[in-house]
Amino acid sequence: MADKPEGPKAKTTAEVAAPAQGRAPAKASATSQVSLFERVPESARLAWPDIAAILSGVVSSLSKLMGGGIVAFYAGCQLGGVTVAITFALSFVLTYFVGKICFREGLPNNVVSRYYIFGKKGSAVGSLIWIFVLVGVLAVGTVQLGNAILFAFGWEGELVRWGLFLGISAVWVLMALFGTKVIARMNAVFVVALFCVMGYVVYLIAADGQLMDAATHGIMIPGVEPLEGFAYSVNYAIMTSGLLALFAADFTRFARKERDMVPISLTGSIFAIVTYIFGALIVYYGFDKSFAYFSAQGMDATLAANAAVTNPGVSLVLASGGIGLAIICLSQMKVETSNSIGGANAVSNLANSLFGKKIAWPVAVIIANLIGLVFIFGNILDQVNAFMSYGSIMTSSWCILLITDYYIVRGKMGIGRQGIDVDAAETSVNWRGVGTLLVVGIVASVLYATHIVQIPFLIVAPASMVVYILVSWILRDKVRSGAIG
Repeated sequence: MADKPEGPKAKTTAEVAAPAQGRAPAKASATSQVSLFERVPESARLAWPDIAAILSGVVSSLSKLMGGGIVAFYAGCQLGGVTVAITFALSFVLTYFVGKICFREGLPNNVVSRYYIFGKKGSAVGSLIWIFVLVGVLAVGTVQLGNAILFAFGWEGELVRWGLFLGISAVWVLMALFGTKVIARMNAVFVVALFCVMGYVVYLIAADGQLMDAATHGIMIPGVEPLEGFAYSVNYAIMTSGLLALFAADFTRFARKERDMVPISLTGSIFAIVTYIFGALIVYYGFDKSFAYFSAQGMDATLAANAAVTNPGVSLVLASGGIGLAIICLSQMKVETSNSIGGANAVSNLANSLFGKKIAWPVAVIIANLIGLVFIFGNILDQVNAFMSYGSIMTSSWCILLITDYYIVRGKMGIGRQGIDVDAAETSVNWRGVGTLLVVGIVASVLYATHIVQIPFLIVAPASMVVYILVSWILRDKVRSGAIG
């Protein structure tokens, strides 16, 4: 597709409020949500550095820092380097190809997927995936921030802990409803401040003469075997790569030119691995004290080590005290606000696709955060390995299906047409896409749960592509005639 010409002066990132949002009506209320089906007008398009800045803010989060700790402590630094390379390559490829589809259509990822691979009612599957993964990440971030606050102030007790988590979730709701533009305007400041704190931690490690040890150590979690730890880290990398691609596509649609997809995808991928590296160093810096802190709460050695790795906020507080805590809170706010909005979009589409009902935007935001609290009450950080592994199945299958459908089945094979007509009648369920996702996902999940396959992506990626192409070819005449979606 040829590059689109530049339109009038683009809006600032503050005016691109959140994922799956287009141009807001001039007189919209503070809590209103614009249509997900509005194509991006030329006047709303952004220069690629603006979009890249949004992605850099999204990946610089406690969850990403946790990823760096997981990669280094579970796989060791050498195999962790392999995981980082996989993260970079996969993040770039998926973000580029999924993002280009949404740019060409001018529509968010959920809508594009609804018209191409799911169908209207079938898009409930995509919404459920999005709710599970994005709201799960929201819950992980809430727990990490809450644990950092508890550690900083020395607060103890289950009642205090749950009260804090409820309070933090209430803040996410309020920010999603009223503070999106404020967050967007301050995004760059938050990112710079967080990286300054992370740089300070690296300085402390170097000043103690421990930088070489921090960059070369082996597996640090008791009882973890090399292949097991490597699989653990790779599953996290795959889940976050797929999540980044699906999340980024809601912003890449605002790009001015198709060739902007390259620097946008590169920036998001580079910041992802830079945050990983910082995360590995930060967790190393605070590991001993974090381990002691969680051991004092009655955890055994393995659980305490896992908690120390999955709570990088505690290490940042150890390094920089109250200033570090304030920066963590502000930085996490930008990410969790976007996660709340993305989760609310999925809740809205789920209700619409299944029941044809429209949920008021404030209600959708509250529901998304209530689901997040369910994850928290279920101790999601204790189940983070399973969450990441099943999440990697869902996000990677979705991305591979969308890429296969658009570029190969509709593109090279000519089975179905490219280009969405939002005014045309929608297919109720695209069983080729939904069926492939469900069958491949269930098989991969069973193989993973029974320990036959430790990295489900090795099954999911080729199987999703081959099954979808084969089914599309068998049904090619019906698809081309419009008899089925």
